[in-house]
Amino acid sequence: MKDHDYLALDGYSMHVFLTVLEQGSLASAADKLGITKTVIGNCLTKLRSVFHDPLFVRTGGQEIVATARAESLGERMRVVLTEMQQLTAEQVFKPKQTAMHFTVGTNDFQRDLILPELYRQVASETKAFSLRTIISEYPSLDLLRTGKADLLLSSAAPEGVDILYKRLFIDQPRCFYDSTAREAPRTLADFRNARYVGLNLVDGQRVVPLAAPIARELEQQVAIRVPNFSDMASFMRGSDLLAIAPGMLRMGALAGFASSAPPFNMPSIFMFMLWHKRHQGDAAHQWMRAQLESAVSGVMERVKLAKV
Repeated sequence: MKDHDYLALDGYSMHVFLTVLEQGSLASAADKLGITKTVIGNCLTKLRSVFHDPLFVRTGGQEIVATARAESLGERMRVVLTEMQQLTAEQVFKPKQTAMHFTVGTNDFQRDLILPELYRQVASETKAFSLRTIISEYPSLDLLRTGKADLLLSSAAPEGVDILYKRLFIDQPRCFYDSTAREAPRTLADFRNARYVGLNLVDGQRVVPLAAPIARELEQQVAIRVPNFSDMASFMRGSDLLAIAPGMLRMGALAGFASSAPPFNMPSIFMFMLWHKRHQGDAAHQWMRAQLESAVSGVMERVKLAKV
């Protein structure tokens, strides 16, 4: 592409291109946009000239398939169009006049601890509010990059210059057990001789590596692995299994179990909120991030009271 070819790009043609990319056919794209296939063809012809690539090729009938070049252009065009939209959008956010739809990628621990408070808080401040959660023990950053999630809650700080983050709180691990089925583990030998229920691995490894040698040793004693913290309770109830998990689970999924601090050093558990940099300057997103921090502050106050 020549240096000056980019000047031939326009937002409308890129919008048409993305619609064709998403729909997989010219007819479907035309129906969705309310325009003719001729108009779509003209837009694609312009883009083919700019990028020197066919962009889409027919596979038979009305079906088309995107070229590798078209696939790679898709996400970049979405970012460009988002930034173009922000150029013209008024950045005055008025919650009481806004119906908000927000998606958060999270695990069940963070969901149960924080999101009910967030929902109550935001619902009372907006015209309407719908909250959707995508539950995963280790939410993928691709949820942010593809726009499937607006925020992630994660125990791991992200890698990548396109993802921004802020620490929300720090928790300490505790050992949970069913006091009706076993005594509390007290010595290092008790912990070494115990069996554990733990979280699933991802591709055979932990997403957040274990730094403490004793933690790596006890990881070898995990007898049962489950996809989330809530599932731990079913296996622990009535058994001698232990679980080393975030201490704040005492207020959530493991509320019915006894717990104690391990007699050895374990790394603190950090919790972050993550968002894509394309939302950094968005007034509504900024407001939601502030609401999340406020919700976390309320939760931390209840945690302090529970310890008294």
